[in-house]
Amino acid sequence: MSAFIFGTIGLCLAAVLLAALPWLSKVLFKRGDELTNTRLIKQRLLELQSEEQQGLLSASDRLQAENELKLALLDENTSQQTSAKPLSMLLWLGVVFAIAIATVVYYRANQLPALLEWQAAVDRLPELGQRIVQKNDASITAKDLQDFSLGLRTRLQKEPNDAVGWLLLGRVWAALDRFDMATDAFEKSLAINPNSVGALQSFSQVLIMSNEEGSLLRAKRVLQHLLSIDTTNINAMGSLAIVATELGDRQLALANWQQLRSILPSDDANYAMVSQRIAELQQANISQAGPTTASTNSEVGGFVITVKLAAALQDKLPKSGTVYVFAQDPSGQVRMPAAVVKIPLSSFPQTIELTENNAMMPSYTLANLQQAKLVARISVDDNVAAAPGELQGETVAPFVAGQTSEQTILIDKELL
Repeated sequence: MSAFIFGTIGLCLAAVLLAALPWLSKVLFKRGDELTNTRLIKQRLLELQSEEQQGLLSASDRLQAENELKLALLDENTSQQTSAKPLSMLLWLGVVFAIAIATVVYYRANQLPALLEWQAAVDRLPELGQRIVQKNDASITAKDLQDFSLGLRTRLQKEPNDAVGWLLLGRVWAALDRFDMATDAFEKSLAINPNSVGALQSFSQVLIMSNEEGSLLRAKRVLQHLLSIDTTNINAMGSLAIVATELGDRQLALANWQQLRSILPSDDANYAMVSQRIAELQQANISQAGPTTASTNSEVGGFVITVKLAAALQDKLPKSGTVYVFAQDPSGQVRMPAAVVKIPLSSFPQTIELTENNAMMPSYTLANLQQAKLVARISVDDNVAAAPGELQGETVAPFVAGQTSEQTILIDKELL
């Protein structure tokens, strides 16, 4: 703000000087003329007195001539004062106009709204950091995360070797579904501290979310490095088993599921799911040479979801777009959707079915969840990643294997 104020003052002074130059030059020129005329009249008065003394001029003629000269000087001064008033008014109008123009030009050239937003984000950094990092405040909004990322990037420009700062920035970008930017931030954090367990784990989750073979291969290497540092990290074991299964590396997947089961207590909620994955992989290894006769669960679990739009958002509904309905782990530990359905935008309400068959990866489905966060998002760019201006609603519902439950999602907020 101080730079804006000083810049505005400097620009205004320059504009005022440019506006006043013609007036100043005219005033100085007139003042010079006035002094010259005064000197001439005084000289003429002396000449009149000399002529009277020499007998060339009578006393009455001298007095008459002097009176005429004084009247002429008075008329000239009055005329100059009268003309100075409109010139003075024009000068002040020019000054006001110059200041207005200078302020508008500086305002636009320096993008003051963006500057003010940046300054506000920098000022809010300590408060947002406390709410996001220390208190894990559930009331944090997407706008809060964007402000925090803006303030954090400003600090990282001054402290580029802050590995924790880059890690936090990556997690914020991931929470905003900006996976490319999150990847870049995690890479910077790991370049400073290659053995950071938190950065390795968060980085692997972002790579898995892309669901591309190259990213999955990279996630596999990251998770293997993580497990070489933290050999009992159960989240890394489960993630590596899922990635290995997707890449077709059943031996690596089986080894990690078995290692994970050996660590989990038998009463853990995930113990049965891990045992099921082990049985499936063992059966797949046995049946490689031919079809299996083993019985499978004939019932597919899921949800029948009715998607509605809040009346307050009717005017903000785009003319065209895509509706994404997906299920996630409500704890946020795994951000990759367990199931996704994509349908064209039409009138509301709409009813869709979201089941285990809609999984992005065969090894991570609704069967991996006990609770599911169900999200409906209207996208205008045909991209599942969240973007400002998109409309969204969500709800949390229990998932029971082999059963289908009816749920309703009300799209009632606009993403910031």
